[in-house]
Amino acid sequence: MTFKRLLVSTAVVALAPAAALAQQAAQSGGLEEIVVTAERREASLQTVPVAITALSIDAIEKRQVKFAQDLERYTPSLKMRNNITQPTNLSPSLRGSTQQDASLVVAESPFGIYVDDVYLARLNGNNVQLADFERVEVLRGPQGTLYGRNTLAGAIKFITRQPGPDNEWLNAEVGYGRFDAYRASVSAGGPLSDAIAASIAVQTNGRNGYWNNLGTGQRIGDEKNIAGRAKLRYTGSDVFDATVSVSYTDSDNDALMLVPMTTPSVPANRRFRSKDLVPTFGFYTLNRPLAPRGAPPMEDETRGETQQLIASLNMTYDISDNASLQSITGFVNTDDYFTGDFSGVGRIMAGTNADTDQFSQELKLQGTAADGAFSYIAGVYYFRESADQVFSWRFITPASTSLIDAKTKNISVFGQADYNVTDALKVTAGIRYARDNKDFFESIAVLPTSIVPSGPQPPVVLDNTYKKWTPKFGIDYTVPTSGAIDSLLLYASAARGFKSGGYSAIAIFNLNDARTPYGPESNWTYEAGFKVDMLDNRLRVNANYYMARISDLTLNATVTVNGISSFPVQNAGDATIKGLEWEITAVPVDNLTLFANGAFSSGKFRNLAPGSAPTNAPASFGVTNPEPPQLPDATYTIGFDYGYDFALGNRDARFLLGADIYHTDSFVTAATNDFVLDGFDRVNGFIGLSIDERWQARFSVSNLTKETTIMTGSRALGGFLTMAPREYLLTLKYSM
Repeated sequence: MTFKRLLVSTAVVALAPAAALAQQAAQSGGLEEIVVTAERREASLQTVPVAITALSIDAIEKRQVKFAQDLERYTPSLKMRNNITQPTNLSPSLRGSTQQDASLVVAESPFGIYVDDVYLARLNGNNVQLADFERVEVLRGPQGTLYGRNTLAGAIKFITRQPGPDNEWLNAEVGYGRFDAYRASVSAGGPLSDAIAASIAVQTNGRNGYWNNLGTGQRIGDEKNIAGRAKLRYTGSDVFDATVSVSYTDSDNDALMLVPMTTPSVPANRRFRSKDLVPTFGFYTLNRPLAPRGAPPMEDETRGETQQLIASLNMTYDISDNASLQSITGFVNTDDYFTGDFSGVGRIMAGTNADTDQFSQELKLQGTAADGAFSYIAGVYYFRESADQVFSWRFITPASTSLIDAKTKNISVFGQADYNVTDALKVTAGIRYARDNKDFFESIAVLPTSIVPSGPQPPVVLDNTYKKWTPKFGIDYTVPTSGAIDSLLLYASAARGFKSGGYSAIAIFNLNDARTPYGPESNWTYEAGFKVDMLDNRLRVNANYYMARISDLTLNATVTVNGISSFPVQNAGDATIKGLEWEITAVPVDNLTLFANGAFSSGKFRNLAPGSAPTNAPASFGVTNPEPPQLPDATYTIGFDYGYDFALGNRDARFLLGADIYHTDSFVTAATNDFVLDGFDRVNGFIGLSIDERWQARFSVSNLTKETTIMTGSRALGGFLTMAPREYLLTLKYSM
């Protein structure tokens, strides 16, 4: 451990802050119990032998977690960054496994994303708006036994509020802030009769942009989003429960604004850092004149729009007191469009329209036997997806149009069993068999205006099948407690993760990259950890150490030959990723909650595939030791929430105050190893007033220190994306 890591660790322990960030500390007394469904059944967080970050609706509001990308600040080892297309598409990374081309219909996340147990296959639209969610659970480590496709490195579960006979609510909120930001939402739910309960939620938000376009003299970067959800639940039986849920989101924006930057002090054949970048026209400023760009679907100006419909039917039947059968049926339609400028000056652009439909069906049986000593879950999962996408490219001049048609079918069977050897010692074993079949078609028409001329090219037609067994073995021990220790769980596990193979579908001048599919990525992850509550439930410390041995690490690459770039997906080689993750929550005195989370990570390639981007990094950019991307040595968040009760006339009032700081060390951004993103800090905070626990006013600020931070970009393309400047928002909320 380096001195810096030791210093941070010592400071964290000395301050006793926290970052379990789930259903947060009670306003008086100690920490509340946290209930999660990570093992597909309800259980206390402190009894589940899995590394989990859980955020309640209260924590979501206090941490300013408005979209899925905000989870990065509060989840160890997770990165959810905008790629270079539009705000609704995120490039996810967890524990060294990553996917950077989030806009493609063949791009798949290294971890599963679920809304009410319905798997979302597409990264198009994965920046989920957090409207009317009860909680969010982030499971770290392979989840291939109990969950569906591509849970290579973990899973994120978004759980919406469930109406019922004993669960009735009405919430409304309005807000306005800098850059004409606005936010409004209403949510209501409860029983309609003795047998039926329902809920409805609607949210809208948006803002004007903070980028300037010298080419038109306009401020750009506008966003407007609307999301709604309706649920209908049958509760009229003691043994049968059914919920129908339909949600819809519509997001319109100006796409993402990449600012042109150069590295005047660093040659093109040497590695550069974000501090070496010099904006051509200044931060938040680009120069893209309004002019015809290329063939449809590309438009003259940048724009993005994502529409997503999620419908599900969740039914549970209690066969007996000890067994139940559950059916989860899901349908997801995603329409995604954008015209994006990756250079900031209109030289390198893409326009695309994607349409995907997915259907999934899961049946699972679970229960207990042997007087509760033995518990089990077994099931079958089916998934089908059809997707098509049209691309138009501009590379200095209009270059090409391409068409992608992709189909996927998955069938899986799975089971997991727990056995209590004693009241304190439990062993776990599980396995899933997954079979993915994929059909892929891509054609290209190179335009006469292309700077790289080409005659007719035969289309790519591929059919591939990927199969894998993904077992898990675990052991946990509940330590007898006394004195200052209220509860203590020790656990260890070994699990295999699997992500299916796929296709390199970015084709600007030819289909060369698309003709060779990349193979699946897998890993064996070995993990040990503990979860402890102590000091009369005023201090919670959850920590774990893992080692992931990754085979055929899948990475997006940029290959530039004679000034012309291509963007294949490669199995770069085998890697070993190690990390220490920790989450701490403390209530040292009533009404004050301190929190912290973080991760210390390291990664290295065990071997490299010939011709891959990391293999070529020494010759291409003078890199001595290529390393896996998206792995900072250290990240952490430290913060607090404070409340003070007082009388305001004849009303009960509460003063609210909170803040946190997020830090990340520097890290390599991509497989090429040519760009190192320097470490940075982000500070957020809020101040508020609550009256009678029904009315609340809150003033929140993000990026309090006004840091100008580069998020991502490419020297080959010319444009770089900067994180938002200081933003603030005043909100008024009513709850009952």
